[in-house]
Amino acid sequence: MRVHALTRLAVTLSAVTLSAGCGNESPIDTPDGGAPLLAPPPPGAGRQLTMDVTVAAGQETEQCQYVIVDAAIEIARFEHAYTTGSHHLLLYQTALAPAQVTTERFDCTGAQFTDLGVAGIAYAAQVPGGELAYPDGVALRAAAGSVLLVQTHYLNAAADALTAAVRLNLWYAAGPAPVEAGTMFFYDWAIRVPAGQAATAHMRCQVPADVELIFGMSHMHRRGVGYRATLEDRAGSAVPRELFTTTEWQGIEPLRYQPVQAVAAGSTIDFRCDFQGEPGRTIIEGPSAEANEMCMYIASYYPRLDAQTELCAGPGSGPVFTGTQACSATVNCVRAAGDDAVTAEGCLLDTCAASSPVAVELMKCINFQCSEACATTGTAACDQCVLSTCGAQFGECQSAGC
Repeated sequence: MRVHALTRLAVTLSAVTLSAGCGNESPIDTPDGGAPLLAPPPPGAGRQLTMDVTVAAGQETEQCQYVIVDAAIEIARFEHAYTTGSHHLLLYQTALAPAQVTTERFDCTGAQFTDLGVAGIAYAAQVPGGELAYPDGVALRAAAGSVLLVQTHYLNAAADALTAAVRLNLWYAAGPAPVEAGTMFFYDWAIRVPAGQAATAHMRCQVPADVELIFGMSHMHRRGVGYRATLEDRAGSAVPRELFTTTEWQGIEPLRYQPVQAVAAGSTIDFRCDFQGEPGRTIIEGPSAEANEMCMYIASYYPRLDAQTELCAGPGSGPVFTGTQACSATVNCVRAAGDDAVTAEGCLLDTCAASSPVAVELMKCINFQCSEACATTGTAACDQCVLSTCGAQFGECQSAGC
């Protein structure tokens, strides 16, 4: 059974240790010697994370940096700036302990979600400058001894090397915040864009409790030609509310909901990405802005829910398939595809609508519970894990039809 990455993550930032009492960095000039890219918070008010990297001509690079939080912090506002060359900037929360990580930068190109220990997302940006301020009494929390992961993705299409700079300010809350914020990071892990053809990726994510959305945004790569995210109420009785729409894939500004967008328990966030294929190759989901595609809905919200809900991995959530084959045929097709990711992606997307929910639940179980055992295609350990840990989902898959 080929393991399908729920998301592939990667990064590049300098090593830092966070605490509520430090923040004495000096502003860093931009490469052209102009005004400071972004001044850091005053001492005690916050902390600036910094990164400078040289990207070779024609290079697309992804690297990772863990950040250890040595004293509990509550972040009331994020602020960022980056120079030309950055594709996006992300700050993740992880389930790792300080003893499990190194603060040295490392290459994590193509690394999977589980490989990096990611448990949620704190901040996302894909424009050169911006900020996110939570309402009074709301903050994003990072406990003492927790580990964050900073990510940026560089793509230098120029003929010369590029020196890129990133600054990310974490501004602390003035006092304890009674409400914890979170970030929805809905990533569609089933995308296939045939050469020269149009295709659509579709995902539905259930929200199990009442929340308020602060902002929402899309994320696609260069084959993306259309995007729409809507909110459906539990009964499906009302006309879906539009959350975000665009025909662009880059330079996306987040839409700040004013007032905040209320989401009732049991509602569903539905989003779709339309793609136009390029000649000569079929494109599937993945981290590369040049070689892969993405389809995401990202939103800041409060109060915070569980990590699986934030990843659109809770019960009843995931990609939507409208193909022609039953779930059992999909499993056989994926197994036969082996390490051929393009073929395996096509197997998933050919699952019929009636089998789609059980196929998605099986794939989620394999990714979360059997990723290590299934790292190598067709191993006995993988088969044993799927049958023992994901046996209920596998049984439902075998009996599902079209």
